[in-house]
Amino acid sequence: MLRRAATGTLSAFVLATTPALAQNTATMPLHKRPDASGFANFIAVSVGGGSAGDVLLDTGSTGLRIRAAAAGPDVRLTNIPVTYSYTSGNVLKGVVGYAKVSFPGANPTVSTKAEIAIHVVQDITCKAEKPDCPGWKPTEMGVMGVAYLPFAVFNPLAQLEGDLAGGFIVAADEIARPTIVPHIVVGLTDQNTAGFSFAPLEAASGGDQPEGLKAWNTKSVQACFSVDNGPLGCFATVFDTGAAAGSFEPPGLPPELLHTRVRPGSVVTTSVPLAGMKIAIVAGREPWTNRYRYEPPHGSVLGFNSGGLIFRRTSVRRFLPTFVIV
Repeated sequence: MLRRAATGTLSAFVLATTPALAQNTATMPLHKRPDASGFANFIAVSVGGGSAGDVLLDTGSTGLRIRAAAAGPDVRLTNIPVTYSYTSGNVLKGVVGYAKVSFPGANPTVSTKAEIAIHVVQDITCKAEKPDCPGWKPTEMGVMGVAYLPFAVFNPLAQLEGDLAGGFIVAADEIARPTIVPHIVVGLTDQNTAGFSFAPLEAASGGDQPEGLKAWNTKSVQACFSVDNGPLGCFATVFDTGAAAGSFEPPGLPPELLHTRVRPGSVVTTSVPLAGMKIAIVAGREPWTNRYRYEPPHGSVLGFNSGGLIFRRTSVRRFLPTFVIV
């Protein structure tokens, strides 16, 4: 059910009035991409006692997928093969491994409560239809998907200790708030979620998932897109820090414009009716900043994609079973 939270400001704190109280919230810094965009969607992890390194924080996929060379000495490898691909064209091949994952730089220190399943990436190729896929830059050691989809390699943030596993806030909206230091908050409280508007997620089914955890279809938020106040295209949408461009299809789009970029200078309006959210962005050519494409609903779960550019203009919270935005 949709509801409006009490007004307030986004904050993070540690509940520590007595030694006996469990940690229920923590803050993790987000680092800028290794490109000119300036978008902060990388986070430091240490896997199996390995050296800390930055991975892409991807709200549009699930599971930690780490270069074999970056895996630490305490990673237990299996012979279970894993292949995972992205709409970018990247194809990751490797095996399932088990390791404890920690987050250097978190305040206070944060790690998974036990060894979790990860994807140890041994080879990176491109889809046949996208031979010029971006691959991974030498400075990138992996991708951490934090969607709540039911796969064997599950969202690491959902496997933290206690209340920390209850959800997270992405606060990387430096275009809207120039003084903010980009970060995510794990562990949700009345204080750090005040001011957000709520919209429901649909439960997901099928697949393997850790015992005791529920999965949700994070590409189920109903969102609408329009260009220059034209007709609305509404569909299930994923709000995705791992996508360089937003993608959608408005009604009546001429066929020749499908799979092309939205013309620079056009005003693209994204709205989430159930949350009362509406953001207008002047389309341009810059990935992660203002680039949009006309694309039909796509993916294993059909839907549109907000792109990471939305996260530069608003804070987003996700927890089970709702998605919220402020």
